[in-house]
Amino acid sequence: MALTQQLMPKPSRDTDALLVAVSRDNYMLSSGFGPSKLTGAGTAYVELIARLTPSGDWQDIPCGIKQEGSPAGQRGCRKYAREYLNKPHAYSVVSADGTGAVVHAAPSTLSECFDYSGTGTYSGASIAGSAIASSSSDLFSGSEPVHQLNSEEAKPIRKTLAAYTPRKFDSTLYLRYFSLKLEGQELIVVQRNYADISRASIQAQWNHIFAIGKIENGRFHFLDWQKNTEDEDERIIGTIHLKSGREFLIVSDSDPESQSFRVYGIRDGKLILAYSGGGSAC
Repeated sequence: MALTQQLMPKPSRDTDALLVAVSRDNYMLSSGFGPSKLTGAGTAYVELIARLTPSGDWQDIPCGIKQEGSPAGQRGCRKYAREYLNKPHAYSVVSADGTGAVVHAAPSTLSECFDYSGTGTYSGASIAGSAIASSSSDLFSGSEPVHQLNSEEAKPIRKTLAAYTPRKFDSTLYLRYFSLKLEGQELIVVQRNYADISRASIQAQWNHIFAIGKIENGRFHFLDWQKNTEDEDERIIGTIHLKSGREFLIVSDSDPESQSFRVYGIRDGKLILAYSGGGSAC
C-alpha cells in the first residue's frame, strides 16, 4: 500500500486526473493490424490517453499525434518522457471492467515514432479485455459495463442495418453490437474490426466498421459513424462515469501508420466527439 501511494502520480492542482488505457489485446494500443492475442492474466499493455478535469474537460498530455508534428512539440514530448514516462507509476481502474484493480505501469521510453505505450501488471481485480485507469479515483463513481448483444438481441438492429447495405455498410456479416448508457441515453455501437474479419476466409471482402446510434420507434438511427472504413480500426476500450455526472465512451483508433484515442460524450442532449488525440504516428 505504501509503495502504491508513493508511485501514484500527482496531477496538477491536485484535481485533474491522468487517464490511461489498459488492454490485454496486443493490437488494441498499436498501429497496424493483426490478429488479437491476449496477454496472460495479471499483465497488460498500458498507454496514457489525456488529462481530465472534474468538470469533464479533456486536455492533451505533452506527447501525442498533435505534438509530434513540430520541433517544439517533439522537444516537449522528450522532456515529458524524461520527467514522467521513464518512471514507474500506479493507476486505479475506474471503468466497469477491472473495477478495484491497481495497474502498475513499468517505465516506458519513446520510440523513433514517439510511441510511448508500455507494459504493466495489475492486481486486486480481474480484467477481461480492456479498461480505463486513472491517477486518481476521486473524480469517478461506478460505471455501467458495456454489454455485447447476443444474436437474438441484435436481430432488430441487424434487420434495420440491412437497409443501409451497401450505401453505408458493405455487409452485415461479422458485425458486433454493444449497448451502453451515456448520461441517461441508451446507445448502440456497431463494430467490426480486423480481429473480427480476420476470421473470415476472404478478409478484403469486408471493411472496418464503427458506428454509434440509438433505437427510436423500433428503428436504428445513426448518430455518428466512421466514414473512412478502409484503413481505420476503431475499438471500444471502456466507459467512465464522473461524480459530476458526465459520462464518456473511450475508443482506440488505429490505422497502418498511427494509433490515437477518441472520446465520445453527450452535450446538450446530443452525441459529440469530446476529445481526439494522444497516441503516435510514424
